[in-house]
Amino acid sequence: MNASKSDAVGTAIGKVLLIGVTGRTGSNAVKGLLEQNVTDLRAVTRKVDLERPSLLKLHNSGVELIEADLDDESSLKAAFTGISAVYCHGTAADSAKPDSQEIARAERVAQAARQANIRHFVYNSAGGVDRNSGIPHIEQKHQVEQILKQANLPTTMLRACLFMEEFWKQYTRPSILKGSFSFAVQPDKPLHLITTKDMGRVAAHVMKHRSQYVGQAIELAGDVLTPKQMAEAFSRAQGSPVIYKEISPWVFLLLFRKSLFDLIQWYRKQGYQADVLRLREAFPGLLTTFAQFLEETDWANSQLTYQDL
Repeated sequence: MNASKSDAVGTAIGKVLLIGVTGRTGSNAVKGLLEQNVTDLRAVTRKVDLERPSLLKLHNSGVELIEADLDDESSLKAAFTGISAVYCHGTAADSAKPDSQEIARAERVAQAARQANIRHFVYNSAGGVDRNSGIPHIEQKHQVEQILKQANLPTTMLRACLFMEEFWKQYTRPSILKGSFSFAVQPDKPLHLITTKDMGRVAAHVMKHRSQYVGQAIELAGDVLTPKQMAEAFSRAQGSPVIYKEISPWVFLLLFRKSLFDLIQWYRKQGYQADVLRLREAFPGLLTTFAQFLEETDWANSQLTYQDL
């Protein structure tokens, strides 16, 4: 769809409601929105408790906090009052195993958004939702997409690939810092990667240029590297060699983690399909390479943890 003249320079967005942003990945997406000067923000939380570090950070960033429960339809009305656009990072926590409440919550949110007559709904979906992945949490994101469409909401689906922040987690980063990068994907299998902050950056862009993006679904990655290339990037960031070691996906079955086993098998056989070169042209300056991510997060500093991102 061609942009209008006003959209070419960016339109006024109005007040944006943030859903599912009080966790680690969601709060990083908010950083991306703020960085792109989308600052009239209201975030829903079950309880406004500034003792929670994540809520305090949102509050200190100028984000309005409002109490609402996605399991209570009546509580959503006040949250949607005066709202023009929505960024929904999720209606359940990020996990390889789907949350049974995700669909029902999405239905309540869609109904509230429709009643509020919002102008744009941007949803953080998952890459592969359109390809019959068979992966439960991806298939559930597809169901959420269908709920939003059936509610006749003006939607943009940002289908995230593998978050780069995953490699900061306790089960991955310590061994990499010691020189061993273990992952259950073939050494030369391309992996499509995106930062959580870039989700917010791109969400800001599509909201500013809504006529171009309403009705669009975009599989989103900022870089694509093989595990061997990732090991080389880790080596450069750390200033010491990192060797890639392919581990068997069957390990996850032995650990009774079938959901992870299925996801890894999907990575190995299918995986994400974002067109990174085209995306970099469409969103210039908004997408982070893996090398940039390692530098910006001070990867080599062993004193830092996932909670410091």
